[in-house]
Amino acid sequence: MDVKKFVVDYKKYLKQNADPKRAVNEKAYLYSDLKHYGLSVWTRRKFSNEHEKELKTLSKKDVIDLALELWGSPYHEERAMGLTIIGFHKEKLDISDMPLIEKIMRESKGWAFLDSSIIPFMHEILQKDKGGYDFLKRWIKDDDFWVRRSALLAQLLFFRSNKGGNKKLFFNFARSQFDEKWIDEKYKDKLSNKRAKFFIRKAIGWALREMSQKDPKAVFDFLEENKGRMSGLSFREGSRKLPETFRNNL
Repeated sequence: MDVKKFVVDYKKYLKQNADPKRAVNEKAYLYSDLKHYGLSVWTRRKFSNEHEKELKTLSKKDVIDLALELWGSPYHEERAMGLTIIGFHKEKLDISDMPLIEKIMRESKGWAFLDSSIIPFMHEILQKDKGGYDFLKRWIKDDDFWVRRSALLAQLLFFRSNKGGNKKLFFNFARSQFDEKWIDEKYKDKLSNKRAKFFIRKAIGWALREMSQKDPKAVFDFLEENKGRMSGLSFREGSRKLPETFRNNL
């Protein structure tokens, strides 16, 4: 595959399908400090799907080199393609790729990139090496709320399938976030403070909701034990998919 031609063709595609009005709205919605062409996810996906077969022939080194080139772009859609390409090869990721994962995590600065990378990529790594959990234990104490969110969501696919993962560790992580004094100390401006609390609370609720569909008893016990300490958002999200028999007893 001609990697240079791929990049040139993709940038041409972005310019041809740019939507300035959508770009403004998307940038505002995502609180993004990047430039935006304004392409929908579906329009971007059309290009990646057309080249998926070729992209899957790349070696791991070429994948990472290409992804990093795109990730270094000031444009949202080019960065997104970098993550898509890694996603095509996610089964090749292992513990040695944690510097790459941490780079993406710390530079994502928002849920759009963070959730689409941490959730599938960490699932692959944690399946292969339990040493990956040591990273999560550090992340949950980080001063960046996006990093803490990553620690909370890294096991989401385990909870969704009820195969593998460390639920006890997640419950400990969730409990550790009920005290939000660190957010008030770190994020003084009103908007950042509000967003930090929302995205941490939402992550706890999301993970619990996924878990509840396969292991409702574990989630019920956690909610019953902590309903007086956790946020209303986390509680509502976590209990939303519980069977009615459990939900009625909370």
